[in-house]
Amino acid sequence: MEIDDLAVVHDVAKSVHPSASRNWVKLGETLNKLEEDPAYVLGLTISLVADPDNAPQHNLPAPEFDETGFFGRRNELSRIKKAIKGAYPVVSILGEGGIGKTSIALKAAYELLDDPKNPFDAFVWVTAKATFLTVNEIQRISGAIETSLGLFASAAEQLGGERAKKSVDPVSEVLSYLEHFKVLLILDNMETVLDQRLRDFLLDLPMGSKVIITSRIGLGIENPVSLAPLSIEDSTRLLRKLARVRNVEALQGLQAPAIAKMVQAMKGHPAYIRWFVAGVQAGKRPEELLHENDLLLDFCMSNVYGHLTERGRTVLRSMQVLPGRRSQAELAFLNDYTASEIQSSLLELMTTNFVQMQGASMDQVSETTYQLTDFGKQYLDKRHAVNSADRELFEGRSRELATLGVTLQAESTASPYDPKTLDIQGPGDFSTARLLRDALRNYERSEVDAALVKCREAQKLSPGYHESWRVEAYIQTARYDTTAARAAYERAYELAPESAILCYLYGAFLVDEAIDLNLGLELLQKAAVIAEVPPVVVNQIAWAHIQLGDFDSAVASASHSVSLRPDMNDGSVAMAMGARAAVYAAQKKLDGMQNEAAVEVIETAVELVESGRIEMLAGEPADRLVQLMDMSEQLIRKLDEDFLLSSLESFSTRLRDRLRSFDPELLNRRVGVVTNVRQDKFFGFVRSWGCDYFFHASDLLHSDEWQYLASGVWVAFSPDEQNPRGPRAADLRWLG
Repeated sequence: MEIDDLAVVHDVAKSVHPSASRNWVKLGETLNKLEEDPAYVLGLTISLVADPDNAPQHNLPAPEFDETGFFGRRNELSRIKKAIKGAYPVVSILGEGGIGKTSIALKAAYELLDDPKNPFDAFVWVTAKATFLTVNEIQRISGAIETSLGLFASAAEQLGGERAKKSVDPVSEVLSYLEHFKVLLILDNMETVLDQRLRDFLLDLPMGSKVIITSRIGLGIENPVSLAPLSIEDSTRLLRKLARVRNVEALQGLQAPAIAKMVQAMKGHPAYIRWFVAGVQAGKRPEELLHENDLLLDFCMSNVYGHLTERGRTVLRSMQVLPGRRSQAELAFLNDYTASEIQSSLLELMTTNFVQMQGASMDQVSETTYQLTDFGKQYLDKRHAVNSADRELFEGRSRELATLGVTLQAESTASPYDPKTLDIQGPGDFSTARLLRDALRNYERSEVDAALVKCREAQKLSPGYHESWRVEAYIQTARYDTTAARAAYERAYELAPESAILCYLYGAFLVDEAIDLNLGLELLQKAAVIAEVPPVVVNQIAWAHIQLGDFDSAVASASHSVSLRPDMNDGSVAMAMGARAAVYAAQKKLDGMQNEAAVEVIETAVELVESGRIEMLAGEPADRLVQLMDMSEQLIRKLDEDFLLSSLESFSTRLRDRLRSFDPELLNRRVGVVTNVRQDKFFGFVRSWGCDYFFHASDLLHSDEWQYLASGVWVAFSPDEQNPRGPRAADLRWLG
C-alpha cells in the first residue's frame, strides 16, 4: 500500500537477482518486463492469501498502485484508529477530491484488521465513487452507486450475501446486521449520495458497530478528521517515487530546486502530483500541466460547489475579491450577515473544503481567521469569476470598514481610559468595534435592550475580542446589574489579562461598587505596572486606598498623580483625594494619641497642595484645606511641645496663604459637625465653634449629598451670621 513499496522491492530484487539468476527465473522475467514497460505492474491481478477461518470477514479491496496511494500521514492514521476504537460511532475523513481520503481509510481498515485486539466481527467496504481522473478526461464509472438507497442495498448484499432479501428495506437490514454483529462499515466517497436517509441511518447506529465515512463534504454529526495537503518534503518524496515507479525519465533527472518549485505549484495535493507525473509520462510538458489544470480542478471541486447554498457562494465571492485571512466579524460586515448567518456559511464552506480556518496571534489573544484554500481559489477564479458589480460592492464595503477603523483608532488614542472608548488592537477589530460603538450609542439613547443585543452579536462574531465583553460590563454596571457586570468583566479579563486599560476599568468597577476592594486595588496597581498610566488611574488607586483605610498610601498616590502634570479635572480630583486622605489619616492618628504622626500627615498635605497648580483647589480641595486648617488650630491649642507648635503654626499659615491665593473669600468658610437632621422636613443643624447653624436641603452645593447627611458627619459651609431667623449654614458641602 505504501507508494514507494514497488521502488523498494525493485531495488532489492535487482541486488539479489545476479547471484540467484539460475534459480529465480521468474524474478528475472519480471525485472526485464519492468525495464521494457514500467506500467506493466498496473495491469496485474493480485490474489491475496485467504484469511484464516478465525479472522474477521471482510471485503476490503486490494490496494491498487494506480490509486493516489497512501503516503505519510501517520498522525492522521493514528487519530482515525484511536477514534474508531473509542466511543465515536461515526468517524469521517474529510478533504478535497484526490487528497487521499480513500487511501488512508483503506490503510486504517487493514491495520485494524491485522490488530490482535480488533473488536470487529466483520469489515464491510462500500463505495459511491462515480468518477476517476485520467490525464485527458474525467471518466464515469459504469454502474456506480448514485443514491443512498443503492449504497445500503450494496452494504446489505455484502453483509448477507445470497441470503439478503430483495423485499426487505436495505436500511433496516443493514441496521439489523450492525445490531447483532460488531461491524466496521466503511462508506467511501459519500458526497455523491448525501441525503437525509443517510443522516438518519448514522443517528440510529447500534452500540458496538462503527462507521468510517470518506467525503468531500462533512455531515456535521460525526467526529471529523480533515486531511491537509502534504508538506513540501513529503510532496517532493512522493513526486520522486512516482517518477521512479513509472520510469518517467523527464522527471527523474531534475535537480532538487526544480522539483521543489513544481510541488509548491501543486500545493501538496497528492492527486495533482499523481496526475502531473502521469501527464509527463504521456508526453505532456510539465509547465503545461502546472498552468492548465482545469481538468484537475473540476475533478476535485465541481461537484462540491454544486452543494453550496447561495449564502455560502456569496461569502466565497467576497473572499475572492478580498483574498487573504479574514476574521468572522470582517466577513459578516462585508456580506452584511448576522453572526449566526456568517457562522453557518463558514461551517458549510469548511466542510466542503473551500475555506480553511487558522489561528492568528493578535497580541494577547489568538483570533481565528478564514481564507480560501489554494485549490478552492484556483477553481473559483477559473470557473466562477466574480462579476464587476459584486466586485465593486465588496471593495466599497472594505473601504468603508477601513475608514471606520481609522476613526475608531483615533478615538482610542485620544482618550484610551474613557469607558466609552474602544480598545482597537488591529484591523480585525474594526467591524466588531463598529457594533460595539452602536451599542454604546443605543445605551446613551436609553435603549438598553438594543445595546445588549448588539453586545451579544459582537461576542458571537469575535468571542476572543475582550471589548465585546467589557462594553457589556459597562452597560450592565450603569443599569445596576453588578452580578452580570462582574461576570462580563471576568470574561473580558480572561481574554486580555495584560491590558492596562481593562485592568483599570475592571479594578475601578470593583472599587467603586465596593465588590472586592483588594482585587480592585491589585488590578489598578497592575495597570500602573503594565503601562505609563495617566493620572486618572493613579487617582483611582488613591480612592481604593481610601476605601481600604490605608490613608497614608492614598496621600502618596495623590501626590504622585499631581506630579504627572494632570489636566484641571484630574488634578482637582487628585487634590481632593489627597487632602481627604490626609484629614482621615491625621484624625486616625490623633484618635490613637499619635500627635507627632498627625503633624507629619498635615505636613505631607501642605506639600501636596503646594505642588499643584492653584486652579486645582476648586471645589472639595479648598474645603479640605479649611478642614486641615481647623484641625491644625485645634492641635495648637492642645500641644505644648515647642517644635510641634512651631511646625503646626507654619503649616496653618501656608495652608491659609494657599487658600487666599486661590480665593480670599474662602477664608470665611468653616467646618462643623451635623448634630441633627430631619429627613422628613429637609432641614438640620451644624455645630461649629460652639455655635449651631440651621441649614435646609436647598443650602447644599450638591443636592445628591443630602442622603449622606446624618448626625456626626463633617461638613464645610459659609456661615450667615446676619440671617434674621438665626445663624444659617449656606453653600454646604458634605465632607464625610
